[in-house]
Amino acid sequence: MKENDKLLYKTLKELLNEKLSGAEVQTLRSEGFEVKCPTRKTAVMIALYKKASAGDLSAIKELRSIISEKCDDRPQQAKAVMIVDDVGN
Repeated sequence: MKENDKLLYKTLKELLNEKLSGAEVQTLRSEGFEVKCPTRKTAVMIALYKKASAGDLSAIKELRSIISEKCDDRPQQAKAVMIVDDVGN
């Protein structure tokens, strides 16, 4: 089963990294999206954004999930903790 999962992941990754055709890029630009690296992944993210902006709750949750994954990639900053001993004897 793990081999199938790896194959699926690899295939999906290759498909999402394919460049969009000129017509597809033009369609996105005519809709007001300026894309610098037009891949299928970009098109999927734009479609997900459109659904979320229309109020689709599952699309909103998915976008939040993706954004939080990207934020987790950044190094976490340590925060100071102050312990106040205000309990009297």
